[in-house]
Amino acid sequence: MLKFGPSGFSEDFIKLYNSTEKIPKWLKDNGLDCFEYSFTNGIRISDSTAKTFGEIFKGYGIEISVHAPYFINFANPNEEMIEKSISYVVASLKKMQFLGAKKLVFHPGSLLKMTREEAFNNTKNNIKKLINKLDEIGGFEDILLCPETMGKHGQVGTVEEIAEICSLDKRLIPTIDFGHVNAFGLGTLNSETSFDSIFQTLKHYLGDRYNKIHIHFSKIEYGSKGEIRHLTFSDDKFGPSFNILAPILKKHNVDACVICESAGTQTQDAVIMKNIYTKFNQI
Repeated sequence: MLKFGPSGFSEDFIKLYNSTEKIPKWLKDNGLDCFEYSFTNGIRISDSTAKTFGEIFKGYGIEISVHAPYFINFANPNEEMIEKSISYVVASLKKMQFLGAKKLVFHPGSLLKMTREEAFNNTKNNIKKLINKLDEIGGFEDILLCPETMGKHGQVGTVEEIAEICSLDKRLIPTIDFGHVNAFGLGTLNSETSFDSIFQTLKHYLGDRYNKIHIHFSKIEYGSKGEIRHLTFSDDKFGPSFNILAPILKKHNVDACVICESAGTQTQDAVIMKNIYTKFNQI
């Protein structure tokens, strides 16, 4: 089953409301059923406010996911910095329990001055430390950690890297950001075969749980080093195209929230995606 919704507030919503308490009804009225709440620049919500928001979202049947702070870097060779990354995850998970969210999206890491192999090995080992720490603390067994595919060449997060990371523990599921994948590959997602290959890679590493993922989607401008900036669906130069992806999602019976990250038009573009998928699903 697929659910559709935006990350954050779209420009049209801000013009009318600019209040998190109003977003669940707004989404419901637009036929959407999920929302991604961002901690990207820090966790600035109180427990009581998070609980209030969570109850409102639940009342409207809107599923919440959370994006962890951008400060996280599990590739970092510095032990003190890894402890900080783990603490950001733990703090995010605690707030998520008040929000009623079950999926935490996070960026795996950056290469810094390391080789890709060194950075990736650090990332895997340090995410193992994260899992061990969560086991030690306890109480987070029902929350899924969702490392994200990344769009810049200086970041850990190819499809294969994310799939291998997620093979470490069943609490890890991939966030496949198709815009990032396309930007990293400089426009490689341009056919059903190219989209299908992503799911073949996931199946290789994750077996029968390969189609239970989290999804980000937007068109993204890219240059020689990958991602530059997010665009809207009105852009006709850069991809990827959801029209091409939709039948592949149906083919693999994907179970996911599809979060739109368009630049300011994320609500409208999420509705477009839901309408496209609904048409393919009726065929």
